[in-house]
Amino acid sequence: MRKRLGVLLVATALSATACAADTGEQAAQPTDSSSPYRIVQLLGQNQAGPAALNAKAAAQASKAAVAVLNEQGGIMGHKVELEIIDDGGDPTTAVTKLQARLNSGPKPNLILPGNTSAEALPMAPIITEAGVFSVQQASSDALDNPAKFPYLFKTPPIPATWAKAFADYAKGKGISKVAMIAGKDAFAQATVAATKKALADAGLTLTGEETYTAEDLDMTAQLERLRAGNPELVFMQGAGAAVGYVLESRRKIGWTDTPLVADSTSAVTSLLNKAAPDGLVGTPSVQNVSLQVLAGAVKGGKAPNPDSLGKMIAALKKEGDITLPLNAYFAYDGIMLAAKAAEETKTITDAKAQSQWLEKLTSSQTGGWALAGYTYTAQSHGPGVDPATVAIVPASTLTDGQFSG
Repeated sequence: MRKRLGVLLVATALSATACAADTGEQAAQPTDSSSPYRIVQLLGQNQAGPAALNAKAAAQASKAAVAVLNEQGGIMGHKVELEIIDDGGDPTTAVTKLQARLNSGPKPNLILPGNTSAEALPMAPIITEAGVFSVQQASSDALDNPAKFPYLFKTPPIPATWAKAFADYAKGKGISKVAMIAGKDAFAQATVAATKKALADAGLTLTGEETYTAEDLDMTAQLERLRAGNPELVFMQGAGAAVGYVLESRRKIGWTDTPLVADSTSAVTSLLNKAAPDGLVGTPSVQNVSLQVLAGAVKGGKAPNPDSLGKMIAALKKEGDITLPLNAYFAYDGIMLAAKAAEETKTITDAKAQSQWLEKLTSSQTGGWALAGYTYTAQSHGPGVDPATVAIVPASTLTDGQFSG
């Protein structure tokens, strides 16, 4: 998932040809109910490694959302059609295939650009130039800027939401000293910056901060330095194998008595939601380890739209087993938000009108989305989510995408 973002320049150059949608070279699509609502999703389902599992979960989420909408009569009477294009998880391939699709087929009404920021970032300029609406699940805050990408919206909560929830949790436990370990990539450091600010705002002390790279297989040195500061709680940001290396190093130095909270990205890693031998749940490595997730991903958690959550889970199960936490299925909410924007603006083709409506959305608005209550503004298309809908629960195995709580 840590693919290089060097293809941004390639994407910008290619995006020039996508201007056809604005210059009239690509004919406007008919809006009578006989025309479908077309969704194009680009994903790396066939890529190597665990990232493929997340991509398959996103595809499953989209299929489930489309099935629910069509059972309800579609979007404004338009049948919803889903076209999934495999990009191998590679940003350059994603750009090439998106451009080819825009140049050859009917104009989509919604584009879901990849499952990672590495894929979504280079596709964002192309989507913007094409004038296509997009509500997607990449996390990079670079996608939040409506001045650059007026038709793109995100579903994962912004780092400030997660950070505020963590600081509130720590303060509620009577903790005053916190240490932190995180990756060095852009998303990790955005999480670090938000967490440091939230801790400071809550009057909590950061006793130590360490980082690691993808090449680090042993974190004992970093953890020993953190332990020297005598923190009462450790915050870990991570993804994939790095999560296991941190926790194994923590066990090796005998530091499992100090509680550790793993961030929402870590929670999606199978190491923290599967029992041995496929994961670490139930082993000494996860002693005193908790996970930060949305409340909807917790059995009995206080989900903002419980009826929609139940419908989402049922629809996902019809498409296959739910193998990851519900946090990995944000594409479902993305499609539901797009459907609501179309219905409220009475158009499936006007991305500008849909964007302007979504910019006024608040968490009190209900709809088919299930995982969170979303708030967007004209200044940011990264969703604000009520920190009270974030939960911190012990690491456990999953049942239908939910932790036991």
